[in-house]
Amino acid sequence: MKLPVWESVSLPKSKTVKFSIGDKVIVKHTKEEGKVIQIINNEMVELEVLNTRFPAFADELDHPYLKLFTSKKMNARKRALNLDDFPSEKPGTQKGDSNAHKGLEPGFYFSVIPVYFFEGDQDQLARLKLYFINQTEYTIKLRYDCQTNLGKEFTLGTTIYPFQHLYLHHIKFDLVNEGLSFDFKLESIAKVSESKQLEHHLKIKPKSIFQRIHQLEQSGEPMFSVQIASDFPRVDLSGLKASDLFAAPAIKPVPQTYNFKKRPSGSQEIDLHIEQLVVDYHTMSNAQKLEAQLQACELGIINAYHNQMPSVVIIHGIGAGKLKEEVHRLLKSMKKQVRQFENKYSQKYGFGATEVFLRYI
Repeated sequence: MKLPVWESVSLPKSKTVKFSIGDKVIVKHTKEEGKVIQIINNEMVELEVLNTRFPAFADELDHPYLKLFTSKKMNARKRALNLDDFPSEKPGTQKGDSNAHKGLEPGFYFSVIPVYFFEGDQDQLARLKLYFINQTEYTIKLRYDCQTNLGKEFTLGTTIYPFQHLYLHHIKFDLVNEGLSFDFKLESIAKVSESKQLEHHLKIKPKSIFQRIHQLEQSGEPMFSVQIASDFPRVDLSGLKASDLFAAPAIKPVPQTYNFKKRPSGSQEIDLHIEQLVVDYHTMSNAQKLEAQLQACELGIINAYHNQMPSVVIIHGIGAGKLKEEVHRLLKSMKKQVRQFENKYSQKYGFGATEVFLRYI
């Protein structure tokens, strides 16, 4: 497979492109150092990190000088990434910036950038970088899940502002043959009476991915995008009676996204007591508390998995046993990350905790 070649282009001075060919840069998400190889367009450059070349958005990169002046431990060991390393883009785009992603019609998009690995004179497709693009004027809450036949690969809940893109995560290219699928749950942030919701399940067949990547190689484009929806669905009221207009809308509710307290880095304990998870738990219903606890449990396990931790302890307490029952049901569904778990008596937790052993084979 040949890597697409982008021709150098002369660009007018722009606030977006702040780099030149040969510049050393820092990738904000991973803290890796790289070098600019090509200027693709006003938004993207081709970057080389070690032996890997891939396209990247210019606003994901930074000059290394700030890091050199502010870093206290230049040789400190790099920590593993966790979900806190993937914040949503901050609002900075004005309403008129509807061309933030030129060539895209209004809507919500799932975008893929192939990343190639160079070894000698050969290049191989190593992984895929995944993005969500909000090409609308809505500020939305996003709940995102990536799954394969092996189990859940990644999950994320965050807020995305108008005309912004969000780096989700990357996956190994081998996973395209493992029943790769994506779930998106969107909710507009507005008054309750104006709130809009959308759910979308996306499953891309391996053949389709290969075809799209081949098209990129032929065209020289850095990425391909799949439109999730052009807008939130509209409710057709033409066939309703006057009495039906006051009935509850037949829209499946989107699970709420919670702002969890930050857990200590490297902690092997995931304490699901609600007061340890959120600040405003006094205003939450029992159903919301349980939903938040299960979300925190799932995020904690995925975080531990990405940090290569051998095991974690889920503290659920004893109580009526409802939380423990739901936690165990969740663990059984996370076959990719969870090898086994056990709820046995210990001096520290009694029967109020479950130890989870993670799978890496």
